Amino acid sequence: MKTILVPLDLTAAAEPTVVYANKLAVRLGAEVVLLYCHHGALSHEDTAAYQQRLLVLAERLRYVQLVRQDGRRIRYRVAVRAGCLHDHVQNVIDEYGAGLLVMGLEHVDCGEAAIGGNHAARIAGLARCPVLVVPPGARTLPQRAAFLADFGHLDAATLAPLAPLLRELKPQLQLVHFYQQLDLSELIRVKRGMQLIQRALTDIPLRTRLVLDDDPLEGIGEFCEAMHAQLLIFAPTDAVLLDRFFDVCYTKTQAYHTRIPLLVLPQPAPAGGVCCEHCAQQLTATPAQAVV
Repeated sequence: MKTILVPLDLTAAAEPTVVYANKLAVRLGAEVVLLYCHHGALSHEDTAAYQQRLLVLAERLRYVQLVRQDGRRIRYRVAVRAGCLHDHVQNVIDEYGAGLLVMGLEHVDCGEAAIGGNHAARIAGLARCPVLVVPPGARTLPQRAAFLADFGHLDAATLAPLAPLLRELKPQLQLVHFYQQLDLSELIRVKRGMQLIQRALTDIPLRTRLVLDDDPLEGIGEFCEAMHAQLLIFAPTDAVLLDRFFDVCYTKTQAYHTRIPLLVLPQPAPAGGVCCEHCAQQLTATPAQAVV
């Protein structure tokens, strides 16, 4: 994970996102690509002016919450595109080889402010790399993290980009699976999936937890608060579940899981929608093969 893509709307609310991305860049030894998408046409002069604004912003925030020696090591590149972020995000990820996208919860796209993180949900559904959504405020890199997923059906392609990040951050990690009823065969499958991940990540402090609850999104906030989580990793099974996570009712009530960074793993490809034989083989691999 050598490149972090950071989409910016050039509002003051975007600055904590850059500061957090800087901390990640230092820890991961990655470069930072700052992306601005302008809602409207751009002349060459406009593009150059926005590029300069991005560079000035990067230099102004380079040393915030970092020692000078660390801040000096961060390498920046800038990109400016005409149009909306959701129209360009995957092309820019491919162009710069980004392994992680970091964006603010309140990101403004297409000239419209986000409502309940709806822009973040849309970008997370489009990007084929993990998307880290950072809420407003100063943040430290996580020492405790919760991982919410259906571990009985988690595929290799979803897990593959997560392992390198975890090995660099080394948080205390809690795998949590919510279930609605006691189905012994399914619970056995879930526990086996968790054990495979646990064996593959022996260098990460890791625990597992099964929770009886009929709605994971209702229970995850309390779970994260109880363990004082500083990061929630989320592997949504579909776009509907991701949209529900950013529902305005959670942000309005200041639910705990909306007040910590959220790492959204790429959603699995639809059944029969693999692009090549290699991807088909990856989708059938075990979780242990994904994180080795």
